[in-house]
Amino acid sequence: MVKTRFCSLVCLLLLGAHLAYAQTDKVVFSEDVLPIIQQDFAPLLERETGLSLDSWDSIMAGSQHGEIVIPYDPDGSLLTRLARMLSSDDSLSEMALRVSDEDLAIVRSWISEGAPNDNGQIAFSDASDLLYVCIQGGATINVIDMNANVIIRSIDLQSLGFTADARPHHVAVEPDGSAFYVSLIGDDRVLKFNQDNQLIGQIPFERPGMLVVSPTDSLLFVGRSMKAINPPQRIGIIERNGMDSEELDVFFPRPHALAIDPTGAYVYVGSLAENRIAVIDHAAASPELQTIEGDPHTLVQFAVSPDGQTMVVGGQLTGQFFFFDTSDPSNPTLEESIQVGMAPWHPVFTPDGEYVWFGNKMGNRATVVNLDERTIAGTVEGLSEPHGAAISPDGQTVYISNNNLNGAYAGRYTWQDSTPPGFVAVIDSETREIKRMLEVGPNPTGLGTR
Repeated sequence: MVKTRFCSLVCLLLLGAHLAYAQTDKVVFSEDVLPIIQQDFAPLLERETGLSLDSWDSIMAGSQHGEIVIPYDPDGSLLTRLARMLSSDDSLSEMALRVSDEDLAIVRSWISEGAPNDNGQIAFSDASDLLYVCIQGGATINVIDMNANVIIRSIDLQSLGFTADARPHHVAVEPDGSAFYVSLIGDDRVLKFNQDNQLIGQIPFERPGMLVVSPTDSLLFVGRSMKAINPPQRIGIIERNGMDSEELDVFFPRPHALAIDPTGAYVYVGSLAENRIAVIDHAAASPELQTIEGDPHTLVQFAVSPDGQTMVVGGQLTGQFFFFDTSDPSNPTLEESIQVGMAPWHPVFTPDGEYVWFGNKMGNRATVVNLDERTIAGTVEGLSEPHGAAISPDGQTVYISNNNLNGAYAGRYTWQDSTPPGFVAVIDSETREIKRMLEVGPNPTGLGTR
């Protein structure tokens, strides 16, 4: 009896010691993860041109196509998706079965902890030149480092309590990068995140669309989504610190295009239904309306030059691209327009103000316009339903999001869900060549940078 109790006590002590070890034992990259990647995952990564599996640094740098690991996101990381999400039609699917559940669990655990190196360093923790991408078909926001040109973080809106149909559409970023704002078409919300991607505020708003941050005060302006059939003829004005809001009537249907002059004094709003623009002295809350002649243009989105002297906007239906003199921001004057065709979408100026870039939604290309000459300086082919546009702080890289709902871009892999891969085209602004196609998720739409 005593012997039995003694054995039971020893067994309990050993079990306790084992559990204590298991609780403190952590995955070490060089010992536990790197050998698995090099042995089991390497055959699945043969299409990742330029990828090196020699070290943590090279793995986190990714391939010529982008990242293979997104820290904290095992479900979205290419590395783990290849192991279990490939369609049986993909020639790599048989190799994927060779990755054991045990090895996959170790890699997933490592990514869930941020994919640290042996010293606990998390990749891109100090990244500052960030591009936020709305994945409208996936209820996520992806964050791209514009120096490395890889996805470095992913925000899952469903994990924050929003629906699978939240449809994040556009992003506006604080000038100092301390926070950013996201419009949710499906969930009728405007969200506020801090620079650590934590949700710190939200406010209800019916069918929010484009967003613009005032550069001189704490206001955020909100237009209505293009998908809204008959939204209120008002824009939203949100006080960014407390996330309090009011709405201002602009007196025309479907207010969508939105911009603000560099002084922060005047907001410009364009209608999708009529050739009308509202010029708003928001301090006095007094919209002044202007009309553009001609057939219905469907004004998609404005952009104001860095010096504040010029505003541009494209017409979806007519393919016209308009230039306004905004040297007097209270009275933008239409100077001329040029034909660029095929639904010019979201324009963005280069930092020097010399060029304007935008995607041609129905033309599967990007166009660059010379501002001084008011002519098309070049085009970039090979896109698929381009939508949002952004540019790096140094002006060397242009980013164009592509809905790719028609599947014109097939991608490198065939997935079980068969959803066409949405992507962000990374374009060299000087050579006007596509450097990377970053597959970011289904139906990417608005882009935002500070």
